[in-house]
Amino acid sequence: MAGYLARPLGRRHFTGLLMASLLAGAVSYPALAALDPAEKYVSRIADDVMALANSGQRGNGLRNKFASLLNRYISLRTIANYALGPYQSKLPAGKKNEFYHLVSNYAAALFVFYVQDFRGSGLDIISSTTQGKFIVIHSAIKPGNEQVRWRLTPGGGGFRVSDVNVKGVWLTIAMRDRFNRVLKQSGGNFEALFKELREADSW
Repeated sequence: MAGYLARPLGRRHFTGLLMASLLAGAVSYPALAALDPAEKYVSRIADDVMALANSGQRGNGLRNKFASLLNRYISLRTIANYALGPYQSKLPAGKKNEFYHLVSNYAAALFVFYVQDFRGSGLDIISSTTQGKFIVIHSAIKPGNEQVRWRLTPGGGGFRVSDVNVKGVWLTIAMRDRFNRVLKQSGGNFEALFKELREADSW
């Protein structure tokens, strides 16, 4: 993976990465029939995200729906594990479920915090290639032509979003940088990371 976030991952930058991974389905093709299976998959994702963003809902109800949507399409548990880096083996066994729940809630809260940013977004697919076990989509967000690359992992007759790259930064590496920074500063105290993730409840 290329790209490394040298500063703390802010809410807006983190949200942009997640938004790119989900809103990539609003593609500029003449018809859905023209898309291959991977592109049809992200098109369905975009429909779901935009429907929530335009629903007029607010608060915890909207956050819960975004959490459900994220867990349906993104391998958040895989990303969360990778983000712990060398601390993954140090995560207390009894805290794993809480950690995954907090990461899911944190990501969903970002969508709610910036819900207006998801209205009317679209994306042009530039290319789709196979790289090892991944399908890599190169795309550009409209307006502004923001370049986005994201990875799908085929499996079980479908796909899962496993990573996304915006401004040369992969989401997995950005989260790893953020989580490891907090854990390093706290001397490996996971409660410090959990506290930061719980702050999503107050956004």
